[in-house]
Amino acid sequence: MKQIKLSTSKKVKKKRTETGPYANIDWNKAAILFQKPIPKSKGKYPSVKNILQALAVVGGVGLVFAFPGAAVGIGLILGENSYSRWGSKKIINQLEKQKYVEVKHGEGGSVSIIITKKGLTRALTYQLDEMKLIVPKKWDKKWRVVIFDISEKHKWVRDVFRMRLRQLGLYQLQKSVFVSPYPCFDEIEFLRELYGERLSVQYLLVEKLEDDDWLRDRFELT
Repeated sequence: MKQIKLSTSKKVKKKRTETGPYANIDWNKAAILFQKPIPKSKGKYPSVKNILQALAVVGGVGLVFAFPGAAVGIGLILGENSYSRWGSKKIINQLEKQKYVEVKHGEGGSVSIIITKKGLTRALTYQLDEMKLIVPKKWDKKWRVVIFDISEKHKWVRDVFRMRLRQLGLYQLQKSVFVSPYPCFDEIEFLRELYGERLSVQYLLVEKLEDDDWLRDRFELT
């Protein structure tokens, strides 16, 4: 079996201040999302999503993923050894053109693939899109209320945060108030830490919401 090596890139380029929901992301916290197993691609070569997720697992900004033979190396990470070299190379070239990765060729036919900040952001989006709450078999008769405050200056974060809350299945009671009958504080806290100080969140665990019969019906609670 060929070895997969990690090395640290010494070149760090200064970039202009970023804006948007992923500006100033704490990648150490984001890395938690990439610890779960990556599903295998269905086909002769890995998908763009799987490649970026695999590179995010083993690297980050300034980390180099090096292996002899791109298709072989990615296959080892994804637990597959039959990917088409031609197909994998084609996808990697596509990712390089989109500036999701940087590709460097070394001696002996080795290839170094470096996931860029843009690539990490794309991989993070894939991972966040898969976040789900674990629904318990029996409701504990308590409501989780999430109240947040985000300034107009960071309205893009506010919009994305609302979208993520809806994705997790929370119901919007008011503009900045969401509710769920299921445990969700860990997921919300992760998002809060991910987006940083621009997001102020309060959690409430309550046993009674006034006139909550319609909410019980909405969540199909018994």
